[in-house]
Amino acid sequence: MHHFVSLYRRLRPGLRGRIAAGVAMLLLLGAGPASAAGAGSADGPDPNAAPSSRPAAGPEVKSAAAAGSRPVSGKNPTAAPSKRKDAAGFQRVISQKVQLKNTVTDADGDKSTLTFEVWTADAAGNPKTKVKIDDNEYGVIVSPYVASGSLVTVDVPAGKLSMNTNYVFHTSAFDGSLYETEWSPWARFRVELPVDLTLPAPDYSASDPSSFDVPPSPYQTKPLGSPAALSAKSDPAVEQCGPVDEDGRQVCFGKPIPKSKAPKKVARAATAGTAGVEWCNTDFPSILATRFTECDVRAVPVIIRTDGVPDAIAYFTFLRMIELDGQNSFTEHLTIEPAQQIPLDFAEINMKLAEHLCQDSCKPIEPGPDAWTEKTWWTPGDMHSTSLTTPYTWDASVADKKYLFKPDVKIDAAILPSDGKIRPFQTGYQWSKGYSGGTEDLDQIRCDTTTAGPGTGCVFVNSAPTYLFNAKAFPQAAAHGWLIQQSTPNHPGSKSAQKPLYYMGDSAQNSRSRNRICPTGWAAENGDASALVDAADTLNCDEFAFASSYNSGGMSSAEGGLNPALKPGSTTPTGAACIGTYAKKHGTAVHLFSLNATDPTFKEVCGRSAISGMHNQESMGNHFATFMRDMRIMDKDAYWLDTRMSAGNTCLYGMPGNGEPVICKLTAQ
Repeated sequence: MHHFVSLYRRLRPGLRGRIAAGVAMLLLLGAGPASAAGAGSADGPDPNAAPSSRPAAGPEVKSAAAAGSRPVSGKNPTAAPSKRKDAAGFQRVISQKVQLKNTVTDADGDKSTLTFEVWTADAAGNPKTKVKIDDNEYGVIVSPYVASGSLVTVDVPAGKLSMNTNYVFHTSAFDGSLYETEWSPWARFRVELPVDLTLPAPDYSASDPSSFDVPPSPYQTKPLGSPAALSAKSDPAVEQCGPVDEDGRQVCFGKPIPKSKAPKKVARAATAGTAGVEWCNTDFPSILATRFTECDVRAVPVIIRTDGVPDAIAYFTFLRMIELDGQNSFTEHLTIEPAQQIPLDFAEINMKLAEHLCQDSCKPIEPGPDAWTEKTWWTPGDMHSTSLTTPYTWDASVADKKYLFKPDVKIDAAILPSDGKIRPFQTGYQWSKGYSGGTEDLDQIRCDTTTAGPGTGCVFVNSAPTYLFNAKAFPQAAAHGWLIQQSTPNHPGSKSAQKPLYYMGDSAQNSRSRNRICPTGWAAENGDASALVDAADTLNCDEFAFASSYNSGGMSSAEGGLNPALKPGSTTPTGAACIGTYAKKHGTAVHLFSLNATDPTFKEVCGRSAISGMHNQESMGNHFATFMRDMRIMDKDAYWLDTRMSAGNTCLYGMPGNGEPVICKLTAQ
């Protein structure tokens, strides 16, 4: 050190000055954590000292003071892009590309520059520490010369400002000779990222949720590119009537009545579930299904008419539940009961099974008349219920085959009015002619002898199952899925938006799609080690929608993809067209942030995120493979994704999906 000081003293004064400035700069750049955010020295300049005291735009020409007017900054500096101010008056700048703006005028008409100086601020907007937003001696940005009256806009280089931090800035004008005597008013702003999701702490002991526990759904969701339905009639429900007699009288089973108009049952306790399935009962008309159970409940009027005018109406509830409860068999449970007491207009209503129908090797084993649990006729005031169970079998002897079956049932009815007519009126009811719109194929069964699942088996192919993330254990992966599902226009896998995922089983295409979205090294280059679980963990690129789906952003239209991620003018999908995020510990919690220097438009069709490899792999891996086997999923089958994440009312800009920034605190279910 002594040798350095002696050498320094022997140098020419000008050279000594340049070395001193360089040392000062090195000290400033190496000032620990504060310098990483661009902060200036704590003993820096007085923020309100005259602009000429730190002449970043150049030296003043003292002789010009009497010869001309000084330029003036505008009184309303602003930061951008900003949509609103918070309660303390800080503009919320939702971008990593921050712009600072102000006007400048000069009474002489001279061109002028604006110097932009930024400070951190306390909650009241008081400046605290000067921030180095450029690499010059003063750490300020000096604009080019502009005409008097211009609005000057400067871009703050990426990385100079910290997220979720309060700042103030002001400007000073310089016309090449003179500075204005005072700085402009302070403008308050706070930098927030377009994506900032605060994640819950992981609970690695949390058990995996089961797709078997997902409630039934009324949605009919067919595989991608499904062939025509097997049903003989997929039109809306029709009346099913007997012949008109010589007196113009006729009996009909009317169209099923909507749930809102169905008659309320009286004098009956709450109905129990059918065959142990609680949600399948006759309390309300509805149609619901899981992958293995379908329940169709209808309120159906029995009508006697004369010359088209109703004479009498009785309301019945019909229930048919099909359980896929065997490897080469399944079971139908049929229930008939009055929805209200039988009116006095009827002497008797008598129903019986006519026949069951199915296709190909699917064979019903018809039960006998005595198989009903109660009598099958009703008289006025009667409210009893009766049920019938019918097994079906199908030929599962040929390996690697799949079949489509659509069971149907016919019920015959003899209706005796109470007006003295001795001969009853005859009509029949066929199940496939009474579907509500859009549900006609919810009971279509696909049986197979392939390796799609354990052994042979059947599923309701148009009832999409749901894959559930273990969000409590792996919040990084679940949060990324939640973000893309909620914030992009195609909402991949969202049941509420009716946007299913479609499984894509081509392993070569899977690799192509993944490599386009997640090229080698992307996660390591863009991720943050603070998101890792332990020393054995590595950063992974998590893509969504999944590469193993036709919804993948990496699958082109020519390859059958539904949502290719394309840059303008390109036909090759790329992850650069997806929303990019990364996981990072911030304070005490891990956050999911938008990537540095990127601002999503929320019009993207996909996402990629640099997250913990353990979270990425454990959220899928064997769990997804088990789901595939359990649900007998094949190529082009539809399924839903439940991320098991919720934002509640924590999002600063309302719920995602409206193109606004996504700044929320998530909780795991």
